[in-house]
Amino acid sequence: MSELHEALKDLSPVDFADVPLDNLAEWLQSHLESGELICNSVPQPPGGEPFHSSKPKLSEPDLAASSKDISASSARSPDPHSLHASFHGAWGKPYKLGAKDNPLDVQVYKMAAKDKYGAWFARRSVHEGISFSRMRKAMRWEFPASMAVEGGPGAGAVRGLAVDSRLEQHKVGKVGQMEVFQLSAQFPGPTTPREFISLLMVSENALSEKSAADGKHIPRHLMVVSKPCEHPEAHERSGYIRGKYESVELIREIPLHKRSDKSASTSNLLEKHSGPQSGRDRGNTISYAESRGPDAKGEHVDNHESSKDEADPELNPIEWIMITRSDPGGGIPRFMVERGTPGGIVADVSKLFDWACSNEDIPDPDEEDVDELVERRKSEAPLPAPDTGVPESHNDQVQAGEESNGILASAKNAVTAGVEAYAPTAVADMLHVDPKPADDVSDSSSTSSYESADDYLDDTVLSTASLPLSDTLPSDASTKSLSRVGTGFSSHDKKLLELEAHKKKLEQKLTKKRESEQNKLASSQGKSATEAAKAKERHERELKKLEERQQREMKKLEERKDKEVEKARRKREKQNDKDMLSRVTRERDDFRRRVEIVQRENELLREQIGEVQRENTVLVQKITKGKGGEEVLSAVRGELGKKTGKQRPESMRSYSSVA
Repeated sequence: MSELHEALKDLSPVDFADVPLDNLAEWLQSHLESGELICNSVPQPPGGEPFHSSKPKLSEPDLAASSKDISASSARSPDPHSLHASFHGAWGKPYKLGAKDNPLDVQVYKMAAKDKYGAWFARRSVHEGISFSRMRKAMRWEFPASMAVEGGPGAGAVRGLAVDSRLEQHKVGKVGQMEVFQLSAQFPGPTTPREFISLLMVSENALSEKSAADGKHIPRHLMVVSKPCEHPEAHERSGYIRGKYESVELIREIPLHKRSDKSASTSNLLEKHSGPQSGRDRGNTISYAESRGPDAKGEHVDNHESSKDEADPELNPIEWIMITRSDPGGGIPRFMVERGTPGGIVADVSKLFDWACSNEDIPDPDEEDVDELVERRKSEAPLPAPDTGVPESHNDQVQAGEESNGILASAKNAVTAGVEAYAPTAVADMLHVDPKPADDVSDSSSTSSYESADDYLDDTVLSTASLPLSDTLPSDASTKSLSRVGTGFSSHDKKLLELEAHKKKLEQKLTKKRESEQNKLASSQGKSATEAAKAKERHERELKKLEERQQREMKKLEERKDKEVEKARRKREKQNDKDMLSRVTRERDDFRRRVEIVQRENELLREQIGEVQRENTVLVQKITKGKGGEEVLSAVRGELGKKTGKQRPESMRSYSSVA
């Protein structure tokens, strides 16, 4: 087991000054090797069917609208290398989770660490209903998407963590890329926000032959390795507590179908990085995917004819593996952190699926300029509405716990549990927060004061378009619905009148803000010539990029059209050859039948001629024996000779001579 714990050491914190930027490829590759070993050490989910005998449940990919439409798959990936498989016993037996809390059948494991920083947790599951391409883009876009959302700690987070700034970005050829992010998270309740400085390593060429089905074919995959990092530009911020988390995350398809038009293979990394320690040999990517085109990194394409019966490879199940541990900081006891981790990492699965399924236009970071796209989305997004500071109360503790789980769910649950244990009841009640959209305010408004909204309005410039009164303030119907919520709000009824008073104050402040925003908008319309020129230049660049993208798409369409035309031509030629061969075969068989008929007729004629000759011989003999027979026979011959002009057959002469 020492190899496994040595691999886990590669996830430990690192000072960015110790990262070898001049030899980043080898350093990144060594971490990917450790990530592969760690992921393959997690046991397979129990039961299931081998991948070569499994069939997809769906007929079309990406039909799921949420995590409820995604189901657990019975397909199982190929067994890894025997060395990696030998570490399965280190994780022990999986946690027993109820079907209600674990609808996607995620297997969760725990392993004690050999250092002093807490236990490791792992999850492994297989899913159908979402394609590998969509899942890959969702995981690649998760952090950049939060960069386009402006707000407080954790604003725009999908699984609890949001990017406040990107400190480093290094692309390492076909191996992958390395980034350093300054992340933040806001835990529920009156707790201090957390920040994390994380070094992320992302690769789609992370697996080797040890993860292949037959030692050479590797499925499509994406690996994300995250480790804490000390960066000179990441100073500790006031009002934040710095935490740490380490994780390895891997998604890979379980190949059920070969792709129809091309097969890709990952090039050998030894050819890219020469040297005695350049790393392990990379295998050929298995020819089950078709998301990678001819321009994909590290691939070559072998064309072969497709079959109409081959299914869409995007129907292949997706296996998702994650190994993690975290320390939220702030003196939270370790047992509280570990107590909330299993439910938290299970909830992460549904959170990412819900986000990936609800976003139809997830960009591909390999095809889009991430920085430009983030800036464009920032400019297109409306300013955030003021936070009313009204938390929602829940009588169902399990539901509240599920909603509060994120990528650092163990830390969140630990903070929540710690406050519940050591804080007064009035404070602990505020922990169970389940934020809802603005249009659900009539169902989720609670009794907290609007003081936080007042403070927010004083310090924040509000957009007149983004703050309609009906969407940001509780209506009369909302106030009435508060009184009908149930016994859970009985202690808050006394504050309804106070809320109404605050509502009127907010209306007045919003009116003033609208007027000031209108004045600012009128003044901003007189842009300087320089700003107008920059805007025009930016617009022209976008148009140029759009034209280039359209040209590339048109070129691809033309190439696809030419391929289809060529394919149809070959198909017609093949059919014509087949028809001609069939026609020649029919004619040959027909002539054979005719020859057989003629041969049978000739045989019959020979038999008939023989019979006639024998009868003729007998008649001649009898006639010649009678009186005057010779004269009669001579007369008959003479008459026949006159009619036909031919001599008597030789056979008849021979018979007469015999007679």
